[in-house]
Amino acid sequence: MKVKQNWALGFLVLVTFVYILIYFLDISKSNTEVKEIYFAERITEAHQAIIKKFNKEYEGRIKVVPIDFPNFDFSTNERKELLARSLRGRGDGIDLFAVDIIWVKRFAKWCEKLDNYFSKEEISRLVDAALVSCYNDKDLVAVPLDIVQGIVYYREDLIDKMDNAKEIKESLKGDVTWEYLFDLKKHCKLKNPFYIYPAADYEGLICVFVEQLLSIDPTYFEKFGFNFNTPTAAKTLQLLVDLVEKYQLTPKVVTNFTEVPSYEYFIKNDGIFIRGWPTYDKDFKNSPFDVEKEKHLQRMTVPHFKGCRPSSLYGGWNLMVSKFSDKKEEAVEFIKFLLREDSQELFFNKSGYFPVIKEFYNNPIYEKKYKDLKEYRKLMDISVYRPAHSEYTKYSEIMSHFFEKAIRGEISVNEALTKATSAIESDKVL
Repeated sequence: MKVKQNWALGFLVLVTFVYILIYFLDISKSNTEVKEIYFAERITEAHQAIIKKFNKEYEGRIKVVPIDFPNFDFSTNERKELLARSLRGRGDGIDLFAVDIIWVKRFAKWCEKLDNYFSKEEISRLVDAALVSCYNDKDLVAVPLDIVQGIVYYREDLIDKMDNAKEIKESLKGDVTWEYLFDLKKHCKLKNPFYIYPAADYEGLICVFVEQLLSIDPTYFEKFGFNFNTPTAAKTLQLLVDLVEKYQLTPKVVTNFTEVPSYEYFIKNDGIFIRGWPTYDKDFKNSPFDVEKEKHLQRMTVPHFKGCRPSSLYGGWNLMVSKFSDKKEEAVEFIKFLLREDSQELFFNKSGYFPVIKEFYNNPIYEKKYKDLKEYRKLMDISVYRPAHSEYTKYSEIMSHFFEKAIRGEISVNEALTKATSAIESDKVL
């Protein structure tokens, strides 16, 4: 009996030891398990390089898995709706994602508040103008990734074919008025498409509209909100219509164009001017439409009416962490990696996005290294913003729907503005 008891006790000790060993092995395994972060963004060459670098530095701990929204396949509107649909379904595997700066308030309800993840010192490193769009009320719900601002490209080789080409190129280096472009078109012997802008029923059209609206009246939204039954709004939309109808600077086909098709049309049809973003010359580097033509692209500021201030619409992408993610700490660690100086410089070099850290603009080493920085600082001085509002994306869809109809010639400018205002105000009541 005693032998049996001793044997049973020994067996029990052995079993207990085995269970303890398995338990600690499981803990050890879970502690060393690689945490995969699913990151939804348009993955450029810069993103690929930074993700590769991060995954190497954090090998065995964290791995970033990109979910790509390529420009050729997704417009900004389509990307927004896909993200919203996914997050309404509690994330669908997305831990971290990039949003247009104007989407932040819409997505805030699905995202983690970030105040406790970043110190005051870390936030103070970031460009103030980039942080403006990152708050919902007083809560930090996003962190800036990159900045872009509206510009115009022109084909210098085509300008060289015009009379007085030298004087024209000199004029394009300064502020350019619409009146100057109207006159240039009148005396231009070239039959090429003159001025391209994206005018499809989507957010890009509203970027063009707001940029011109705030050039005429920088405080428009503070005074009128989303009421467009005003002479200023009428003058702005009439310009976009007149570019097509009255002055014939712009072909009507632009009402079919989002950013990528507008750029493709501009290159393939030898357009002279196009309103775009400073990333265009790098967005299509790996899939160019015509390398030889793209070599001749030069930049200038967006035209404005005589007597009005020049303006450049502020854009860019912010990072938000899904509140449904179980890897929030790891996602924030990747965000901080993206905000490192070397990462921001890589974005600037490979994708053309303006950095969001102050050091990049204050350090004379960078200024000497990158001549374009002086140009970008000037753009920041004339930057204008789309209005921050929790329902902005909904109102923007209403605006683009009616404004595009006016540019197509299906309804009048006043009818488009009245219908857009009425639809927005009805939604407010509801």
